[in-house]
Amino acid sequence: MFLTNRYIAAALAAAALAGHGAHSFAPSPRSATQSRDACLSEPSSLPHLPCDTTSRQPLSITQANLFTKTKEPLAETTKTNGVSAVEIVDDSSEGDWVDESKKVELIILGIWGAAISGFILVNNFSGPWPLFMKTVPERVFFLSHMIGGMLFGGGIILTTCIERLVAKSQNPPVLQFWFDKVPALDGLIVVPALTISMISGTGLSIVRYGGLNVAPPHVGAIFWTLILFMSWWAATDLTTQGTALKAVERMYEKYEEGEEGLETPKVVVDRHFSNVVSCFFILILYSFMVLKPGTLYPWPWAH
Repeated sequence: MFLTNRYIAAALAAAALAGHGAHSFAPSPRSATQSRDACLSEPSSLPHLPCDTTSRQPLSITQANLFTKTKEPLAETTKTNGVSAVEIVDDSSEGDWVDESKKVELIILGIWGAAISGFILVNNFSGPWPLFMKTVPERVFFLSHMIGGMLFGGGIILTTCIERLVAKSQNPPVLQFWFDKVPALDGLIVVPALTISMISGTGLSIVRYGGLNVAPPHVGAIFWTLILFMSWWAATDLTTQGTALKAVERMYEKYEEGEEGLETPKVVVDRHFSNVVSCFFILILYSFMVLKPGTLYPWPWAH
């Protein structure tokens, strides 16, 4: 019986709603106006709660944007404190990592340069060393010397041309990719190839002539040119790779922020002169190898 009464009441309520329509619970403009008029005509019974006589106009677009923009920077600030702060630390740590890696690279290259130069100087002033190099077949040294020289000279000239094209492109992603990979090219191709070329060249002088100290004049000229090249390359190319990478990273960050019309950093453009001089060292080396000045042809100052 109780359930039946509930069903009857629900049916009557639904019929009433269908007949008169559902009304909004929000106050109508009329009720709001009546409430304001009543407030003006009758004093407030509560002294601590004065009647609000100001009419509340809807927010303008500027006001709405003001609230929106006030919240957005806060959200961005929160993001900045939470994420960007990490990014700043990451950028700083990445910059420190670049500096430290360059220092380590330069130290390793300094040790390598001192070791290979010492090897050449010992063979040039003292005699064949180590002695087991006398037992290595001449063709082994010759093949190693050709492969090492090809990779070394070709690597220097090719990377010079590529870097020039990259700098001319003024494309931040391309620049970032290139300067991120240049140390790998140096470490995997140029330095090993130069090492193989110098050691095998010394071996050739030992097997063919009895030692670097008694080799024809053009052989000594080749090795001294190589030492000069190493000094130039270390002083002008390797020392600017880290600075160029940082400049390119800053350029790439501006590119990601939407900035247009970016130009290649000056340090990248200035590296072209160093690379061209390195290429001339390569041309001089191969000229000595082919023309053999002092052996096939006398030195110009020997007349």
